[in-house]
Amino acid sequence: MDIGKAFTFVFEDDQWITKVLIAAAILLLGILFSWLLAIPLLLAFALISGYMVAITRQAIRGDLNKLPEWEDWGTLIADGLKLIVISIVYALPIILVSICLSIPIGVFAEDAEALSSTFSVLLSCLSVLWGIVMSVVLPAAVAFWVAKDDLSAAFRFGDVLTFVRNNLSTYLITFVMSWVASLIGGLGSLVCGVGWLATFPYAYMVTGHLYGQAYLAGIGQLPQPVAVEEVA
Repeated sequence: MDIGKAFTFVFEDDQWITKVLIAAAILLLGILFSWLLAIPLLLAFALISGYMVAITRQAIRGDLNKLPEWEDWGTLIADGLKLIVISIVYALPIILVSICLSIPIGVFAEDAEALSSTFSVLLSCLSVLWGIVMSVVLPAAVAFWVAKDDLSAAFRFGDVLTFVRNNLSTYLITFVMSWVASLIGGLGSLVCGVGWLATFPYAYMVTGHLYGQAYLAGIGQLPQPVAVEEVA
């Protein structure tokens, strides 16, 4: 994997400023109109997530050097919603555990405070552990869907887990670098309090690139130049 490329490819696109500003504008509008039952904010996140998927798709096809165009927004929204669904499905185990453990936490909250605290600590530990597992496995699940153009491929849990296990070092690196990207995304808030409108989408762009690279590394395939059709 070319980790440096994942963080710099954004700036190699001649129109990177425009494309990042479009993402920032989408996010800003989603926040400003979030009072409408949060639908605009959901659409904004779906668009940015869909754009991340477009970057993953482009990387898997071998184009690691530029950003996709902001076009076909219907597809971007659909892909973003699919990514959200995949994330929810992979988070279901800890969601169910949280629901189950919340019952004894509430029951023992007054009469057995120590026991309630024990369950709370247990829930926190399990949440952190599953968060790590999910962060390692999710990139492969997303890449399976994108590479095979089949949403059900993301839920072939046996195949996904086997792929991750066989390429564990690659996906651990992807996990760490994705975390670094998210850290950069958060640091944008230090720039006049609104810099994160640009750094947050940037983090998604880096993450999408990492997902694509990890899949290529996993199948042992070097990126190939994208074929350019000749104009008659």
